[in-house]
Amino acid sequence: MERQSIWDKQMSQPTYRFERPAGLEIVRKPKLTVAVIVACRGGQEKLDLLMASLAAQSYPKELISVYVIDDGSESAIELPRIKPSKSKIIRYKNAPSKWGKTAATNDVVAKIKADVYWFVDADMIFDKDHLAHHMKWHHDGDDYAVLGWKRFVQEWNYTPQTAFEMIVAHKFNQMHTESWGKTLWEERVQRTQDLIHPALDGYRAFVGATFSMKSQLWKKLGGYRRDLITGEDTELGWRLFMEGVRIVPDREALSWHLGYSTVELNKEEIDRHNLPALAQYIPEMKKVRAQSIDSWKIPTYEVVIDVRSCSLSKLLEIRSNLLSLPGTQANFILLANWRCLKERYSPVGDPNADLREIYSWLKGQSSFSFKEISNGNLGIEEIITFFSDEPIPFHIYVDGNFDQIFDGKALTDYLLSSENGCVGLATKQDRRAFALFHPALARARTLGGSTYKEVANTWGVLWLTFEDFNAMSTGSKYRIKRTVNFFKREGKKINSASQLLIFIKKIVKILFRKILK
Repeated sequence: MERQSIWDKQMSQPTYRFERPAGLEIVRKPKLTVAVIVACRGGQEKLDLLMASLAAQSYPKELISVYVIDDGSESAIELPRIKPSKSKIIRYKNAPSKWGKTAATNDVVAKIKADVYWFVDADMIFDKDHLAHHMKWHHDGDDYAVLGWKRFVQEWNYTPQTAFEMIVAHKFNQMHTESWGKTLWEERVQRTQDLIHPALDGYRAFVGATFSMKSQLWKKLGGYRRDLITGEDTELGWRLFMEGVRIVPDREALSWHLGYSTVELNKEEIDRHNLPALAQYIPEMKKVRAQSIDSWKIPTYEVVIDVRSCSLSKLLEIRSNLLSLPGTQANFILLANWRCLKERYSPVGDPNADLREIYSWLKGQSSFSFKEISNGNLGIEEIITFFSDEPIPFHIYVDGNFDQIFDGKALTDYLLSSENGCVGLATKQDRRAFALFHPALARARTLGGSTYKEVANTWGVLWLTFEDFNAMSTGSKYRIKRTVNFFKREGKKINSASQLLIFIKKIVKILFRKILK
């Protein structure tokens, strides 16, 4: 690898990562148009209440358009009397492989023009300023996905007219005296400082009942994944997180959810259906993935290795250390002058014996690909170009002749805990390795110029000697800190006997794995 001075200089420019302005106020003279997207199948009574709450919004009426997508209701959905002035029903014609919320939403929204898309469920009621609180963020920047703050209610006896009048009169909180929230959801938001420090499971906070984003961002992402019938919002949250988008749960954007959610009422069936489907695309679902030996669509790691000076045993050691945790998966990109293997040679005294052995053993494995490079030095900008745009959380590069035991998992764990965009290592013999966080990479690529410099500017880059890193990652203080953080994190999830049992099983599995090592 080329030894550039930029690598040897610690980059300490101010970073913002997932930060956002504090105390942002509602925009007095907004200018952005909003398309409100409501996909439903049946549920006319709740839809009437939703539309009444949309008609009561304080955001300028002339900037709001509402699109109700009727996804094959048995009794056709109709627009109620109380509704925003610019409301429209779109009847989505169902057909084999063309039905359901994801398909209906993607197909309809593709034809809608607006600055911002606000997606809402048909069983929601919104406070007067709910949309205005969403829009203050979108007037501030393009890289926000905003979540409303919802609470669940079991009973309601008001009419659309009564609901409209109460919301307009700022009596939203008086509509219900009893309500409940999702404890784990609220605790996750609280623990992560409203997703400013989301760790790797922050995507779980993204829910589809009320969220908004700029239309350009929706189109860039490609909308929902069409093969997901339910849970599409969770997977979308993962991709938003991996894009480096700032996901903001706005505590002032209040709403009521009418009744229990489908997941609450049918958890076992929904989990059976959703978990394997979502795990295809979300590497953080390690527990689900650990139940299968099959490969998944999106790996946990993407690893680029310069194997021009690497043995097969060294390469397999790197892979083994990286995939020590069940449920993890990696794609490997091996860089070398592979064309040289086509030249005439003798097995005795073959100068390319190491390279040929690597290719012969691994050419049939789908997790390995072989990229041609010249015999020149590699610069970091060139290395970064080998990393894909897929929502793979961690990208790793390592010199094939790295002269120490390289533990990619330990490096990515440290990268995540440090909250930097990139953490690199250098040995005494100047062998290099680094790990790059995909949200930092994705954001840097949107800014143009040097990707590496933009990662440093907007997320942070840290370089360590291998000796310093090894001391930190294997020392007793580090192990104690990780253990304490683990118990804090997992302990907050315990709110029932079943959750306690899950926690105990997890501890037993970890101890069993340690004993077998």
